[in-house]
Amino acid sequence: MRHISLPKLAGFAALIAGACLVAVPVVAAGHAASKPAEAAAAVASVDAYPDVTVALHKALYDFKMVSVQAGAGVTGIDGRMYYEQDDNCDAWTTEHRFRVEYQYPERRPVENTSHYVAFESKDLSQFYFSSEREEDGATTEQLRGSVEKGPDGKAIAEYTRPGNLSYPLPKGYMLPTQQTNEVIRHARKGDRFFDAIMFDGTDADGPVEVNTWIGKKVTPEEIKALIGNNKNIDASLLNTDAWHVRMAVFPLKDKDSMASSYEMDMILHDNGVVSWSLVDYKSFKVEQKLLALQRLPPKKCS
Repeated sequence: MRHISLPKLAGFAALIAGACLVAVPVVAAGHAASKPAEAAAAVASVDAYPDVTVALHKALYDFKMVSVQAGAGVTGIDGRMYYEQDDNCDAWTTEHRFRVEYQYPERRPVENTSHYVAFESKDLSQFYFSSEREEDGATTEQLRGSVEKGPDGKAIAEYTRPGNLSYPLPKGYMLPTQQTNEVIRHARKGDRFFDAIMFDGTDADGPVEVNTWIGKKVTPEEIKALIGNNKNIDASLLNTDAWHVRMAVFPLKDKDSMASSYEMDMILHDNGVVSWSLVDYKSFKVEQKLLALQRLPPKKCS
């Protein structure tokens, strides 16, 4: 099953968002952090999206399975996700950590954890990612890699771990925060549909096609009902335009399949914050609710 990320949520993200579930991360953070630091010095300070302001924030989400069909193979899913969207002046940085417990009908529960870190230069020329997953404390997957765009707009996603794995990315492909920004741009214009090929490095399956439908604006009353009187949520981050958005994710690895891997409904804010989502895996659905939301301090950039 493909792992979901807030940023597929449009960083969301993505996708977030992108997205949040199934087996999840604890990264070899030292290795992941060194690569972005090296890259930052070589990236020109050019923002490809000066008209979109992504809120620098950290958030905690609770998610659980809210419906399941007979034969799904799982009886319950519960977990939490920590998500952080930051900025180092020349690049967007994204981090998310998951802890998920899966309950099964005839076996003991299994706990998965995961940690994902990404560095995405604002001029869209470079992208570095690192992800690690564990099951009941044992490492099950480690991913490292990068994307560098060629002069013709095409690129190659190269995995250094595992080795000998790469995917060609077509001209016009998008990275996670870039996709978030594009969806926001389309929503502001009143567009209803937006399709893109997106790569985020959250798994070894390569790029996906994301079909996005942008619905009506969310009312302040709807947001109030979501957050209630939760003092751990900075409501100023949600006091923005927001839209009901639905995404369908199709794996490019399986080009012959007409079925999406999963679909998700979400509330996406004008600043890139996702305040709620519902992920539909066909045989079961998982709801993600916001528990805490805090603004990160702005960076002092020369």
